[in-house]
Amino acid sequence: MHSEPKLAFLLVRCLKDLQPANEELAAYLSILRRISSDIVCGTIQGIWVDDEGVANLPSTLVLPDSGGERCTVRIVETMGINGIWMLCWLEKAADTISRIDLAAALLERFDHEVTAPTKLAARFIPVFPSNGLNSSAKVELRALDACYPGLVLTQAYQDESGRLLITQIEQYKKGQSA
Repeated sequence: MHSEPKLAFLLVRCLKDLQPANEELAAYLSILRRISSDIVCGTIQGIWVDDEGVANLPSTLVLPDSGGERCTVRIVETMGINGIWMLCWLEKAADTISRIDLAAALLERFDHEVTAPTKLAARFIPVFPSNGLNSSAKVELRALDACYPGLVLTQAYQDESGRLLITQIEQYKKGQSA
């Protein structure tokens, strides 16, 4: 996690675990920053909500590389509460992987049919910097919805302290319990 921001994603067992995971994650990132100013915490690109994902933590993901080929990328570090939530750091820089590629890799890794995301128990929450949605983020959200209809719950934002600001989750949880 030194020198350049690494790509990170959060695995969460279920929606009710998002709030405690967010609080614990913010505390962890705060501690990292206090320990060393040399540590560059990566941007969380997305949250994968899936009880299977947290129970069977991956050690690699298959992602596209800069040449358009597919390459295996190691998860170099994880932190969290095993079985509930885990923050996973990849050996790739944060700006080299799109959220669409991350969602595709997670779908593939957990053997979900890419053609039927609306039937999945798993969901994806793309995370963007808290300075707001810029035009490229809006394009990425539209592309995610087009590629994987029903997979994306909502978008989230990550502020400078590492805390996640997740929109519309309460409305979604209420709709699921009705």
